[in-house]
Amino acid sequence: MSTDIILVGALGRMGIEIARVIAEDKDVRLAGCVEYPEHFNMGQDYGVCVGMDFGGVKVSPSIEETGVKNAAVIDFSSVQSTRSNLLKAASLKMPMVVCTTGLEKDDYDLAAKAASSVPIIVSSNMSLGVNLLFSLTEMVAQKLGGMFDIEIIEAHHRFKKDSPSGTARTLGEIAAGALGRTYDKAVVNGRSGMITGTVRPPLEIGMHAVRGGDITGDHTVMFAGLGERLELRHMAHNRGIFARGSVVAAKWIAGRPAGQYTMKDVLGL
Repeated sequence: MSTDIILVGALGRMGIEIARVIAEDKDVRLAGCVEYPEHFNMGQDYGVCVGMDFGGVKVSPSIEETGVKNAAVIDFSSVQSTRSNLLKAASLKMPMVVCTTGLEKDDYDLAAKAASSVPIIVSSNMSLGVNLLFSLTEMVAQKLGGMFDIEIIEAHHRFKKDSPSGTARTLGEIAAGALGRTYDKAVVNGRSGMITGTVRPPLEIGMHAVRGGDITGDHTVMFAGLGERLELRHMAHNRGIFARGSVVAAKWIAGRPAGQYTMKDVLGL
């Protein structure tokens, strides 16, 4: 059975990528699309705006104003928009896949509250490969983290606003958790000047962000020991990987009971 989807942030770069995936997937249908109320394409035919045929779906200013019921929401918008949409999805009993980056603890708490009413997936990265990287990082950190130094290096395009990336932060949280530490206690963002003492502090996690050009997204988790080094690396070649992952997640979550799920659940990890 086809899954209806409401796409939030539909006219952004990722929104258009997701629309392309939806158009090519016979198991899903774009039922509604949402942009911020002041957008100059508000009320227009979405298909005409993006050069695809979606059967006359109009650009709407909110989820409820699409007039669509029984659809899964994919939200790839802004932090402020996502906060509002979590409340709306819970009220409308619509499952939701949150792909927005830059979320804070309060936003995750809000998602957990919404998950008492509807199924919710929140992921800092929708790539299927990156979510496998999350699991591998946890496994390696549990085995080597006490003996090997951990460094995380991420690179993105010059236009990315948040730093470190949500994906890098998740990797840091996973690695810190495997070491029995919190992210805030374990992670050092970049380094400058002289270190205190003569050696690198134990159980420290270095975090380094690179911004430049049109890099889609690279993430490396380095485990550096004495005489050997292991690197786990994921390189995104285009934004299509995030779009495909979000649609896979939307299909998976449709019809699930209320609760907070992760991409691990989607991948069966």
